[in-house]
Amino acid sequence: MKKKVKYLLKNIFLFMISGFVPKLLSFLLIPIYTSSLSRTDYGIFDLITTTVSLLIPIFTLDIQDAVLVFSMDKEYKNDEVFSFALKINLIGFIPIVFITLIVIFLNIFNINLFFYLFFIVYYIITALSNSVNLFCKGIDKVKTIIISTIINSFLTLILNILLLKVFKIGILGYLIANSLGMLAALIFSVLNAKLYNYIKVSHNKVLHSNMIKFSIPLIFSVIAWWINNASDRYILTLISGISISGLYAISYKIPNILTIFQNVFFQAWSISAIKEYEKNDSDGFVGKMYTILNFVLCLMCSIIMILNVFFAKILYVGDFFDAWIYVPPLLLSVVFNAMSLFLGSIFTAVKDTKTLSVSTVIGAIMNTLLNIFLIKRFSAYGAAIATVFGYFVVLLIRNIIVKKHINMKTSYKKNYFSYLLLVFQIVLAYYGNKYLLFQLFVVVSIIVLYKDSIFELKKFLLNFIKKGDK
Repeated sequence: MKKKVKYLLKNIFLFMISGFVPKLLSFLLIPIYTSSLSRTDYGIFDLITTTVSLLIPIFTLDIQDAVLVFSMDKEYKNDEVFSFALKINLIGFIPIVFITLIVIFLNIFNINLFFYLFFIVYYIITALSNSVNLFCKGIDKVKTIIISTIINSFLTLILNILLLKVFKIGILGYLIANSLGMLAALIFSVLNAKLYNYIKVSHNKVLHSNMIKFSIPLIFSVIAWWINNASDRYILTLISGISISGLYAISYKIPNILTIFQNVFFQAWSISAIKEYEKNDSDGFVGKMYTILNFVLCLMCSIIMILNVFFAKILYVGDFFDAWIYVPPLLLSVVFNAMSLFLGSIFTAVKDTKTLSVSTVIGAIMNTLLNIFLIKRFSAYGAAIATVFGYFVVLLIRNIIVKKHINMKTSYKKNYFSYLLLVFQIVLAYYGNKYLLFQLFVVVSIIVLYKDSIFELKKFLLNFIKKGDK
């Protein structure tokens, strides 16, 4: 198991660089955003990027997820995998442009023309970046992803400071900065990994068919996941207005602290899950990783809840400060999301995309129904609660079904008890800093509950640092 742990920790370390630096720079930008943009401006930007995240899996047939799996499969040639993914991406771009032109011509939305231009640019860059990054992971070009991510972050930071604070061109500058940062990163990845060498005319119908069969069921999963993660913004905009939606969108910035760790881990784990899958989990590797991840996320979630108001005073300027109240439930939703993704990687490893789709669709239905009911009563806080329940349903279903694929050695009772502790803390955190002492009790309880996992984590890290493969 040492070799598995070392490989995972090495990738975690590498992705930590690409994950920590961008998020750190992102936090530095939050005060600039909240002082330079209105709630409405930020709300429109959030709706555009959220819409793109929905449309990409539909118009690309979610081919990017097939890129990772099939580029690691020795049965197929990498150039044929990559070329087919590019072809699907470019074909999907055509209807996007056509539909956007129709919307502009009919003037369906009363927004400035440059929002539409940004929408098209953001779509094509994001779609291509998804396929390029996952292909780089599949061919073990992890360092390329890391450097490109850092380039994106630094360029976006510099351009935002110049365009928002020096030239003061508001939302237009924000859109330009984000677009150019992503474009520069994409160009670097293509050149650094020499991906142009993988472009060819592919006629492998068996590969094409298998990639499509793998990816199409995931479209429903990704859409359902999008509903869990983003539909609340649309419902909130319809019921409470774009200003409240913008406030709710900015509240995600503090939970993004926890998302940093989640993203870093899963960038690395998505590779290990495919490479190290073993039905019986004979050495307990998967089960131990699941338990340790749950402990670390729950502990970080609890600590960030305690620091929530402190962070909000630093990050949220003016009218945006009120967003602090939505943070605690959104933090717990990140935990449920992360643990669901962990289990999802196992379903991906065995190519059980049906379970991925069914579980996320059920969670999305729950989320949507609760959004409609709770937002009417509690506005944005109701949206946050609905998000928590949506992700929890997905996690619960996957915990039940995953047992047919792997005998994962973990304590489900302990994991669910830690969630109850966090729910208790959410109730306390609703009142700000009033019950900090009781919130500290939750932190201590989680540490005591997972004392064995702390020992395991320490052992893994020491083996990685001192022994390696010996």
